[in-house]
Amino acid sequence: MIYYNASDYNIEELSQIKRNKCAVIFSTYGEREADLLCEKIDILKHECSSLLDHIIVSHRRTSETCETPDKTESMVLKQFPDVRLLLCNSYTVSDMGNEAGKGADMRRALHYCITELDFCVDDCIVYLDADVSSCSFNSSFFYALAAPVLTGTADFSKASFYREMGRVRKFVAQPLFSIIEHELLSGLSDFGYPLSGEVAGNVGFFTTMQYWQLYGVETGIDFDAVINQARIADVNLGYYDHIHSSDESIQKMCFGIMRTYFKKLEEYGFIELKRGAKVADLFRSSMIDNTNNRKKQELALNEKSYQPLNMVCNINGKKS
Repeated sequence: MIYYNASDYNIEELSQIKRNKCAVIFSTYGEREADLLCEKIDILKHECSSLLDHIIVSHRRTSETCETPDKTESMVLKQFPDVRLLLCNSYTVSDMGNEAGKGADMRRALHYCITELDFCVDDCIVYLDADVSSCSFNSSFFYALAAPVLTGTADFSKASFYREMGRVRKFVAQPLFSIIEHELLSGLSDFGYPLSGEVAGNVGFFTTMQYWQLYGVETGIDFDAVINQARIADVNLGYYDHIHSSDESIQKMCFGIMRTYFKKLEEYGFIELKRGAKVADLFRSSMIDNTNNRKKQELALNEKSYQPLNMVCNINGKKS
């Protein structure tokens, strides 16, 4: 793994050496991120136009039956008519159903870039989360992540940050990635922020990855990248904050991360469960709630994983 700081790059130098197409994909759900999303698009269009060929909003409406654009769609269409708005509720990929999820929609957006925008194996994709706070986001989130890919020094580039909270990283992901000792797994501990949704890579890299439907997508890609010895860059983007999730959402997220990690350990033969044991799809817990009553909960997480996209569609261009 190679470590960089955002300050190692500038837009002018990158524009001079850029040889391949580059797109940024924002994944959005419903209306809560509409204002933040438009702020980010405006920054990138003003500061990164020489590097950026396409801005894609990979969007999902909260209602599967609603046929009218929501606030996010309306704002993007009105303010940025040249931005590509991909409605994931109705976008079809041959080996996928209509299941929702961040990872599922990231895969749909990658498929769109290949089939509709003619992206080739050496072209660059940057995935950015739309819920990053205004005080944290700047154009380096795009160009500094893209830089190791555009310069050919990395196949996969992942953001790291400073965050005061970062509970899932500190208390779940990093301890989890250290718990099994094996030389092929040691690279998982080298990520500064292993669950970052801000990543970049060439199309050749992303189309060989196994995408997970929901909370496991970052863990799954990290795992495959390390095991397959991809050239990985970790880019320090500085301070970071985003819209915070509820405790219940974080619990479900943590379960999904741990579930994916154990699934990947099984898949690659690092562990074998015996005596009828299996990795669960159901999160169960008991607690005393704030009214001093005992409470039990069960949260189903039937998260799908998908075959690499290069098994589904043809990718033009010279193989990396």
